[in-house]
Amino acid sequence: MKTSDWLILKRKVRFGDCDSAGVIHFHNLLRWAHECWEESIERYGIPYQDVFPTLSSKNKIIFPIVNCEANFFSSIKIGDFLKVRILPQKINNHLFQVDTHFFKNEIKVAEGKIIHCSLNVDSKNKVQIPDSLERWIEASNINRDLKEC
Repeated sequence: MKTSDWLILKRKVRFGDCDSAGVIHFHNLLRWAHECWEESIERYGIPYQDVFPTLSSKNKIIFPIVNCEANFFSSIKIGDFLKVRILPQKINNHLFQVDTHFFKNEIKVAEGKIIHCSLNVDSKNKVQIPDSLERWIEASNINRDLKEC
């Protein structure tokens, strides 16, 4: 599998993503960043239930967001096609960050940053990032200079 298979995704700006002027509503950028993170780990081969626990799952680790931010460099409008580049990085044993860069016609138009903390679902104590996510982060960083955007 090529790195680009799970690190470069695509989005089309839809009517429901925009305000009355046809420009993306600001909160959608972070929603897309999170959706792209979910899609990336799924494409990489990490089962959804390993990251997002349900009542019936064996997973006892949750990843609440402890910080997020977005920056816009150009307007994003209805009908735009975006390439989305995911850049995860480990901060320490229980924190990781997912940077998301949005490109329109090869020009970066926005970026998002989401930091997750790895916690035990019952105790809410910090725990080590699971091995599957560690491997995804490491594999994602092997070729940081991916030129497909």
